[in-house]
Amino acid sequence: MQDRVRRQDRKRQLLQIALELFATKGFENTKISDIVAKAEVSQGTFYWHFESKEAICLEMLEAGRVQILEAIQIGYRTTKVDVQDSVVSSMSIFEHIFKFAEENPFLMQIILKGIHSQPTLQTKVDAIKTDMEAAFANNIKQAKELHMTNERINPEMQAVFVMSLLEGVLSRWLFKSSSSSQVLQHHSLQEIIEETVKFEFFGIFGV
Repeated sequence: MQDRVRRQDRKRQLLQIALELFATKGFENTKISDIVAKAEVSQGTFYWHFESKEAICLEMLEAGRVQILEAIQIGYRTTKVDVQDSVVSSMSIFEHIFKFAEENPFLMQIILKGIHSQPTLQTKVDAIKTDMEAAFANNIKQAKELHMTNERINPEMQAVFVMSLLEGVLSRWLFKSSSSSQVLQHHSLQEIIEETVKFEFFGIFGV
């Protein structure tokens, strides 16, 4: 039992270190030897858990995908509610996503910026974004069927706009890489989330 726990802990350590190195140095510039050196383990230990550098990256991306989709699923509506309750529901979605991003900045950096030099990994990144967009579209479609939105809206189109909004705000907030990021730095995370949700609702619900 203790051996299994130690192996699990070691695997988590390798995932965390690899994630940080991939985000800060780049996937191509990170070697397995860099990962094991920082973890202070042998390469044999790495290969006990992962077949390759690509395999460890795919595993971390899949874990992130599951958590992000769980956050979006929180807002799925099964009964009609008023606008205020809908705002609260959307607020919960964005709070979970932003807090996940805050706790996992290296993973979000990879997802938002991509790994374009590695087709297999970029395909996975693209699939995560596609799944997120589909989850948003599903939420909006359900709200439309419950007559909570303007009947003329297109859920798939609105989901594209929501994803674009989310990616843009997250990138500027996390990476502080543009002048607009300075505006965000003067506001709390909760204020940023509230403004993002207001903007989303103006487009989707027409309020």
